[in-house]
Amino acid sequence: MKDRLRGTCSHKTSCPSCGSSDANQIYSYDDMPDDSFCFACDTYHPPNSAVVVPIKPYKADTMKDLEHIKSLPILAIKDRRIRQETASTYRVRASVSQEDGTTITHLYSPDTLNGKLVGYECKDTANKAFTSIGDRKGELDLWGSWTCTGGNKLFITEGRLDAMALHQTINDNNGEKYKDFKASVVSLTRGASSAVKDLLNNKALLSKYKEVVLVFDNDDAGAKATRESLKVFPLYKTAKLSMKDPCDMLMAGKQKELFESCVFNASVERQGEVVDVHDIIENAMLKPQMGISFPWATVTKACFGIRERTIHCVGASAKIGKTDWQHQLVHHLVYNEKVKVGMFDLENSPVKTAKKLASKQAKKDFTRPDTIYEDSELRQTLEGLDGKVRFYDRAGSRDWEAIRTAITEMHLLDGINIFMIDPMTTLVQGCDASQTNTELGKICSSAADLVSVYPITLFFFSHVNPKPKGSTPHEKGARVYSSEFFGSRSMERFFHYGHGISRDRTDECPEDRKNMSEFYMLFDRDFGQSYTCDVYFDEATVTYLEPKTRSW
Repeated sequence: MKDRLRGTCSHKTSCPSCGSSDANQIYSYDDMPDDSFCFACDTYHPPNSAVVVPIKPYKADTMKDLEHIKSLPILAIKDRRIRQETASTYRVRASVSQEDGTTITHLYSPDTLNGKLVGYECKDTANKAFTSIGDRKGELDLWGSWTCTGGNKLFITEGRLDAMALHQTINDNNGEKYKDFKASVVSLTRGASSAVKDLLNNKALLSKYKEVVLVFDNDDAGAKATRESLKVFPLYKTAKLSMKDPCDMLMAGKQKELFESCVFNASVERQGEVVDVHDIIENAMLKPQMGISFPWATVTKACFGIRERTIHCVGASAKIGKTDWQHQLVHHLVYNEKVKVGMFDLENSPVKTAKKLASKQAKKDFTRPDTIYEDSELRQTLEGLDGKVRFYDRAGSRDWEAIRTAITEMHLLDGINIFMIDPMTTLVQGCDASQTNTELGKICSSAADLVSVYPITLFFFSHVNPKPKGSTPHEKGARVYSSEFFGSRSMERFFHYGHGISRDRTDECPEDRKNMSEFYMLFDRDFGQSYTCDVYFDEATVTYLEPKTRSW
């Protein structure tokens, strides 16, 4: 066993001892056969042997496994200059070499969810390999959150050892002069790649502090994590380090510099940048691409599909069909284009909206009392939408800032890139005419900023003002004009496309126009395109059909 685990880890496989699917690491050597070690049950498997050598008593039950780790000692991590009391603060336990009884072979750092222990990250100190013990797949607390009591500043590092190094440095330099200074130090759960998700999942903790300082690694991954985090939390400060990370600075004896960089010199970064042509030329050379399709070929052609970083507004009078337009679009995106959609139906419950979407798939209206269907049919159709559509509960805030935050979170956490907001006018409910235009202007500007930051597409649906007295009303089939939208000037300034829907819904409607609607372009800010298309609303399938796709 003298040379065990000194080879190169070639791959991971199942463990013959505990049955773990991937915790058994295979090690290859130049001068001896392969052996392996399971980091789930701490069991060594010698070369060419069925014999196993347990490094610690293995408990098959996960909770017993966690209890076993809690029984391991807390030691100073001497090669990182981290003292025992610091390791104790962060509850980091260690196992030691059976050869000398002192060399740390594994470090176990705890993970919590809502303050409850759920697992450990196990680090093999020899080859820096990481394995998981317990259930660490959820939206975990920021690592070290149990040390947080609120106060002046919260520092967030990229790694766990970095958090301990910075915590120790602050305590060592926080003398009598700064005795009232209260700071907490935590780390991301899974490194730079988890930065934005970790911050969003821990907003309640972050809100307890007057200042939040990001202390990510001084490398490309750390810089990227910082940029992405500041898009969501632009007022957070950042600390600039002269070395890669706080751990390196502690080991190099630069505690005072680290303290000053984080505590005194951290600052809010300017997000705006000035660039030259050479900075953007590679992006400029990319050829424009068609977006994904609408359910109607005419609309797809006119808009070049649904493209990223664009905003559409759709306007119609009440009971004309803009909600059916929206639901058919969502159904098409989910089932044909295989993309997820976020829905902000501010006038209906998620239950009703979900049943309407299910109706599109089943080609029968589940919301009508006279529709005949089996419960299993509705359940199966609804289950088919699960994970494909996320709803905003209107019982929550209808404030635009709350909706903007929800859009950001759905995009970053759920991978959703297309959003429906219906109706836009609900966001300014209760405002007088002058306030309405002012507030809608702010919302339009904010929405434009949002699509400039993230590669998303927004669809706003809006009621329109009635026609002047003496003119043909909308309900008799009169066309919608962009000037009839609430906040029309702001929409035309900040949004990319405007769509109108018209239909004669009166009893006097000619027979050949029954169930006929007209879709058309109101404005195209980018290319000046236009379209007009007649569509037939097939009541049997609750679907708008272009002439060449009609079933009648």
